[in-house]
Amino acid sequence: MTDTTTAPGIRPGGRARFARVGRVVPVAILQVVGTVVASGWSGGGRVGPPWLAHGVATAAAPVELGPSALALLVAGVVALPFRWWRPRGVLWFVLATTLGFATVVSPRGPFVAAVTMALANAWFRGRRVEVVVAAVLAVLWLPSADVVLGRSPAIDPAAVLLALAWAVVTIVVTELVRVRVERAAERRRARADAERRRAGEERVRIARELHDSVAHSMSLINLQSGVALHLGADLPESTQQALGNIRDTSREALVELRTILGVLRSVDGEPGSARNPTPGLDRLPDLVERARAAGVAVDADVSGDPAAIDGTVDRSAFRIVQEALTNVMKHAPANRAEISVTIGVETVDVAVTDQPLDPGSRASSRTAPMGDSGNGLIGMRERATAVGGTFRAGPRPDGGWSVEARLPSTTARPEAPDDH
Repeated sequence: MTDTTTAPGIRPGGRARFARVGRVVPVAILQVVGTVVASGWSGGGRVGPPWLAHGVATAAAPVELGPSALALLVAGVVALPFRWWRPRGVLWFVLATTLGFATVVSPRGPFVAAVTMALANAWFRGRRVEVVVAAVLAVLWLPSADVVLGRSPAIDPAAVLLALAWAVVTIVVTELVRVRVERAAERRRARADAERRRAGEERVRIARELHDSVAHSMSLINLQSGVALHLGADLPESTQQALGNIRDTSREALVELRTILGVLRSVDGEPGSARNPTPGLDRLPDLVERARAAGVAVDADVSGDPAAIDGTVDRSAFRIVQEALTNVMKHAPANRAEISVTIGVETVDVAVTDQPLDPGSRASSRTAPMGDSGNGLIGMRERATAVGGTFRAGPRPDGGWSVEARLPSTTARPEAPDDH
């Protein structure tokens, strides 16, 4: 059996590491403090706590713990934080310290707390044979150490039964916990699979609706504009140019819509599932040319290599520029738009600004207000925050509008949650 929370060879980090180390603290306190107290206590002929003390019914003087005994006692708990990375090594090391402690002094108190945790961890991690062997060695040596070393005349049957019960209870309880954790993990996986299936079905439904409504309408626009352009040879040149722009823009919109439909129908979101690549900053010149063809004065400046940034960031940056430029064409067609994209080592800075060509037209530089409630601004802000960036938009003091976004060059992968 493998660890259900951490893949082999990968160390937990952050909260998970602190939690796993933190669980050792009460075990350390129980073993060190409890054993020291029990070793120095003689309760009227009963030595140590009755559930763990060796020779429970034997009257004896307090046991003095020397430096070697204390070192073995502490060494066992010091190794426990490494139990998730080296379960077998920690098990045998802690067992050796426990058996060594019983060899150096007459064991009393909860001196088996560390080896109990090591046994449970190794069993939970699938080291069943090693756990059984270690438990047998502990059951054989701990009750008989005093007799073998001449500190006691005979083996106490109660101590043997306590040692055997301790080993059996440790294994049984650990197995119960393992089964419970495994079932909980299976339920989480089943819920996640069900959510993925529902999300996939929803994406397919959205794709179907988009195809039946938007794609059909865009196809009609493209077809009718092409027919009008073909039959309107005597139309004014500006009208023919406008029809040509409508035809070309609707054709490109159809291509992008098919790409989006391919992504939506890809339930697992596998790369390359769409029939056409999604647009990035390499498509910025085409975007600028379409805006110029629509009559908007546009200047674009791109500094850096778009191929050096993450694909998700590349798409987000392009969509932000596209939406901002669309807003200029929609709300301020008489303005000049300036696009600036600076690709650095760690960040990508995107800025789209516009200002009236005629300073006297400042009051009417936009035909409609663009507040924070606009869907375009909401979409741009969501694209920026989705990749860990920042977004800001608002009117310029000298007229016009400014859209600014700072995106990371790469998107970080979220850490998998740890339940233990």
